[in-house]
Amino acid sequence: MEESLRYRWLTLRRPEMQVHVALPRRVIAGSVFLFAVACGGGGKETAVDRGDRLLAAGHAEAAVAEYKLALRQLGPEPEILLRLGHSFAVTGDVEASLEYLRPLLESGSEYQFQVAAELSQAARVARERGSPDNMARAMEPVLSLGIGMVPEDLRYPLAQYYAELSGWNRAIPLYLAVLEAEEPPSEAVLETARAFQEVGGCREALAYFERYLETASRRSRAEIAWEYGSCLYEVAMADRAQGRPGNASDRLDLLIDQGVPRNLLDKAHYNRGEIRLQFGDLAGAESDFLAVLELNPVRTGPLVRLAEERIREIRFGVR
Repeated sequence: MEESLRYRWLTLRRPEMQVHVALPRRVIAGSVFLFAVACGGGGKETAVDRGDRLLAAGHAEAAVAEYKLALRQLGPEPEILLRLGHSFAVTGDVEASLEYLRPLLESGSEYQFQVAAELSQAARVARERGSPDNMARAMEPVLSLGIGMVPEDLRYPLAQYYAELSGWNRAIPLYLAVLEAEEPPSEAVLETARAFQEVGGCREALAYFERYLETASRRSRAEIAWEYGSCLYEVAMADRAQGRPGNASDRLDLLIDQGVPRNLLDKAHYNRGEIRLQFGDLAGAESDFLAVLELNPVRTGPLVRLAEERIREIRFGVR
């Protein structure tokens, strides 16, 4: 690991308390000097000291006032910005936390882990308070650093948040990260399938539908049959058009076996019949074309005439 990403815990000791701040090694020496100066040689309690003491006692607002005083006295030092960001994070004030933490991200990568941790805390508080918008707002800078910076406990709620807003391109990477867990929620598997389906990725969606169906109850299987069947048909048609009739036939088998969506069954039988003709399975093809007629008892469906022509061709060798 590069030196800039290694962290030690710098401990600022006073008789009544200890405060731990994660800092890069290469800035520890300068930080020690800074705080030694700020402490007036070690004898007088500073604004930072008072803020740390107040925050440890649960008085966040009073601590913020002291940290802001330190900010005016010392300028935007990272240790002060981190304290301010943390103070607002634990109270759930996302915008204020961002105000002080975002400059640390913009200055480089040295503080990205601390900033990500503080903003994740702000997101948790927002979620607990029933504010998904603030949760997502807090995590936007973290997401910009990569999915790997998002804590595991926030990936699923964030994915669901973006999915509810139809933000599929944001939701899908988060869902995929959720599924990397050893035992992801089964609903997350299904939601991943639906997310892919929404962006036209039925081929990808099928893998997750089938993964979900492996452990789904009969009732759950029935509830997603329409979505699964629609993707089966779409991918089957793509396979057939791309010269993979065997794959197409396999998917049509699954669709016909489950019997849903019913509005696609005559199309599924007709196309499977065409594939069977291609492979020389005349009996199987005739069975599929007859099924097209059975599914259109009043003989008005668009595939009726085509199916009747195929049946005559198979039986009598003429169109």
